[in-house]
Amino acid sequence: MALLNSDELPLAQAIAQLTFCNPFVPERMELERAVLGDDYVASDTAWNFPTTGQMERPNETRTREKVAAFVATLRRRMAGKAAPSLQEWRLYQDAVVHYLFYALEGDFYRTVTDSKSSAGYAGLYARYLEIFQDLLEKPAAGRACHYRAEHLFACCYQVTRAFQGIYRSIIGFSPCMIDLRAKVWESIFTHNMRLYQLELYDKMGDIATLIVGPSGTGKERVAQAIAQARYLPFHAATKRFADVPENLFSTTVLSALSPHLIESELFGHARGSFTGALGDRKGRLESCPPHGSLFLDEIGDADEPIQVKLLRVLQYRIFERVGDSVPRTFRGKIIAATNHDLARDMHSGKFRQDFYFRLCSDVITTPSLRQQIIEAPEDVDNLIDFITQRFIPGEHDRRKLNADVKLWITRHPDYAWPGNFRELEQCVKNILVRRNYQPPDLSRGDGQSGQFTQIRDGLMTEEELLNFYTTLVYQKVGTYESAARSLGIDRRTVKSRVTGPMKA
Repeated sequence: MALLNSDELPLAQAIAQLTFCNPFVPERMELERAVLGDDYVASDTAWNFPTTGQMERPNETRTREKVAAFVATLRRRMAGKAAPSLQEWRLYQDAVVHYLFYALEGDFYRTVTDSKSSAGYAGLYARYLEIFQDLLEKPAAGRACHYRAEHLFACCYQVTRAFQGIYRSIIGFSPCMIDLRAKVWESIFTHNMRLYQLELYDKMGDIATLIVGPSGTGKERVAQAIAQARYLPFHAATKRFADVPENLFSTTVLSALSPHLIESELFGHARGSFTGALGDRKGRLESCPPHGSLFLDEIGDADEPIQVKLLRVLQYRIFERVGDSVPRTFRGKIIAATNHDLARDMHSGKFRQDFYFRLCSDVITTPSLRQQIIEAPEDVDNLIDFITQRFIPGEHDRRKLNADVKLWITRHPDYAWPGNFRELEQCVKNILVRRNYQPPDLSRGDGQSGQFTQIRDGLMTEEELLNFYTTLVYQKVGTYESAARSLGIDRRTVKSRVTGPMKA
């Protein structure tokens, strides 16, 4: 007796595809539609909604319920006379994986978001193992089971960490941000999640990730989302994972250090290798755990000798401490980032081509804030709220701040946001403190042409105009007292109105 009838086979195949689908691609919704059929709830809203607030996902709820009922039906059949074919057995296993993850999704989520919950996995693993044995090991009856209990448990934990890390870090409805979430997921699991689960889960450290994009576009947040979602083996004997996510990410900003200090910071040094080297010291490469990642920020600023040494690490995964000849092994993953145009830098000889071609196996581009706003103007509300909730958790109390920030942006529709998301954060802080933001004009050295353009176009508020004129007078006369006499106002008023980079 076959396990699946002709109507159930397409359903089982759709469930299998959904189980290994990138959750941040539009195809996910089409697979949910294939699973649910007439029960699918049509919506104009993309599944990739922003992180602020909770939005109902009726199709996800209905899908997990349907998969649970389907697995129960197939389990009963196998307990009777059904003898599944190899294809049917594989499809059944994939459906069980889907069911297992969502049956314990809340428990996995708590281990990711609550440090106290993540301290003890014994109870969670016991509940998981009971389901695993009942739905996979018992029905196997001599058949090959494609999933190992410990490994699948580790994968479920990783998927939860990956989803939450991406979901919390990358915000917005715009196509560029939807694409960015999907790309980050691929950097963790590749485009073929089934192959990842079977073969690649312990090999992704060999693939460097290069994050490029304008300054202030969240490259470090992307790097952290990738690093803290790496695979961690689970040891059933000790009921522990091989490490904790907080230990998996470390950062070195290359532009902040001299070439000599970069060498010592990255590679470590031996005692006596230079003046002040009073003892042996491990560098970041040596300290990086096997499942960890070293984030090299501003890699485009690295001098050629550092590029050569890092190229060797990427190619052979070995290095030596400064002043030492003992080869050591780098066990983690390299994630690098830059706002440089590396193609131009390679053409000019500032960046080595061979180094680039060791970094470029996985490239992610972070979009500018301007692009995000152009593609989806409504994203502004989500971005503002994401920032302001860090200062004012209460939704009612932060509405006024959100409205003030949105008003400033509305009055400056052509502002290019050269500092991107980082600048938007500073805009929020300026408006929180002074209820105004006066950005520098980067088009000319005196920083004033942008403000004169706003005056000409009638885009300045009364408060902005007073602040700007007071600042001009202060610059001309040089002191708060002189500006106060010239303007006929109090010195303290002058001081409160002088703003921004024009302030002496």
